[in-house]
Amino acid sequence: MAPPLTDLFVQLGYALGIGLLIGLERSVSVVVPRTGQEADAHPDRDVAGETLGMRSFAVLSVVGYASALAGERYAPLALVGLLGATALVVAMYWRASVEQIGITTETAALGTVLLGFLCRTEPRTAVVLALALTLILAAKRFAWDTIRKMRWVELTDTLKLLVLGLIVLPLLPAEPVDPWGAFNPHTVGLLVFLISGVGFVGYFLTRILGARRGLGLTGIVGGLTSSTAVTASMAADARRQPELTSICAFSTVAANATMFGRVLVVVFLVNADLARDLAAPLGTMMGVAACAAGVLWVRAGRSRPSEGAQVAFKNPFSVGPALKFALFFAAILFLVRFARDLWGDQGLFLAAALSGLADVDAITLSISEQTRGGILPLSTGSVGIAIAVVSNSVVKTGIAFVSGGRRFGIVVGTGLGLATVSGLLVAMLA
Repeated sequence: MAPPLTDLFVQLGYALGIGLLIGLERSVSVVVPRTGQEADAHPDRDVAGETLGMRSFAVLSVVGYASALAGERYAPLALVGLLGATALVVAMYWRASVEQIGITTETAALGTVLLGFLCRTEPRTAVVLALALTLILAAKRFAWDTIRKMRWVELTDTLKLLVLGLIVLPLLPAEPVDPWGAFNPHTVGLLVFLISGVGFVGYFLTRILGARRGLGLTGIVGGLTSSTAVTASMAADARRQPELTSICAFSTVAANATMFGRVLVVVFLVNADLARDLAAPLGTMMGVAACAAGVLWVRAGRSRPSEGAQVAFKNPFSVGPALKFALFFAAILFLVRFARDLWGDQGLFLAAALSGLADVDAITLSISEQTRGGILPLSTGSVGIAIAVVSNSVVKTGIAFVSGGRRFGIVVGTGLGLATVSGLLVAMLA
């Protein structure tokens, strides 16, 4: 049965659009003036020397689509079409090898044929793949500049972080492995990955944007995922380079200001009534922390670490501080478990304080669910979450002192202390 004519035109339109899109990018990449080593290597290569343009790519995509369409009636025709396009790419590869130029255009041509082929059955998927291919092609100069500036240790450490996150972390058991049900290897491994990832992002942001803006942005963004990870990472940076204490402190306090807001959003998503009770104390904590972070930002600007000392770029992937903190985190997990076994569920506030030592999100979700189900009164739930947040801030102050040194700990502790005390006072007066 022949496909509807409307479907044929729509699919053909997808194929034409894909070919024109990729052809446009290839044409622009040739028209744009070349500079540096690329211009020295191929000074005579311009639009006239390029054999494939917008029309050629559009034709290749339509050939791929026609091959798929013809193959539905007579299967060998699809193979003939694809082999013909492959032969064209091979011929162009031979030309490229003789002229000692790249084969990106030839590879893109073969990809265009396959995407046109795919338009017959999955046109929307083909469009997504075409957009991804075009972005990859367009990123040539950015990728070239980045690779030229990268140090070997940065490349190897990037691979190490990817191995940790994509291979090691998924292999860790997601269930407790100890008799007490306290130690979850996946949870601890995830924290190690987050801390290392925050340090990794901060390293490259610092290289690109400078110490002040790079580390500052790391704190604001990192607070959306793990303010504890930001605290541990910034503390290690502050101890290693004392001239960065102010900006590292800003990053830490800003991450915690973000964390206060994140907790409020999480509670709102589970129980809007409980979120209304917590809006004043948590909002106050977030506001005071943001003000403290602003003061530290101004102070970091006045200190001008670039004039006093150069930022020492070492390895972007530092698993040592993350592992040390993971051991501390695991010890807190055992402490929380034993405390619950000894005092039971009766001591909600004690459980909240102990849980906040390790993770504020878990106890926040637990209390929010119980208040929504009517198991806990809203007032009790509000106090419990506030205690967990304060407890978590105390732990991060301890991390700042232990990992970052006395000066860093005092600065961070002052900012977090003002925020939490102000929030508790608001909660008591409400």
